[in-house]
Amino acid sequence: MTADLKETKNRINYMVMIVRDFGDAHHLTPRQAYSYLHRHKAMEYMEEFYDVEHTLSPEDTVNTLGIISKRNGGHLE
Repeated sequence: MTADLKETKNRINYMVMIVRDFGDAHHLTPRQAYSYLHRHKAMEYMEEFYDVEHTLSPEDTVNTLGIISKRNGGHLE
C-alpha cells in the first residue's frame, strides 16, 4: 500500500468515526449526522483541518464540529 493510499484510508476512517460519534452525541443516525455536518460546513472544516483535529480527542472534535455547525446556521444542542 502506498503512503498516499494509507493516508487517504486513515482520513476516511477518522471521518467516519467522528460522524458516528457526532450522531451518537446528538441522537442522530450516521446518515443524519453526515447530512447535518455537511449542510453546516463542518465536514469542510474537518477536511481542511484534519491534520490538527485528528490529534485531539474525538470528544473535542465533536464539540468543535458542533460549534462550527452552529456558526453556520445549525441548531443542535
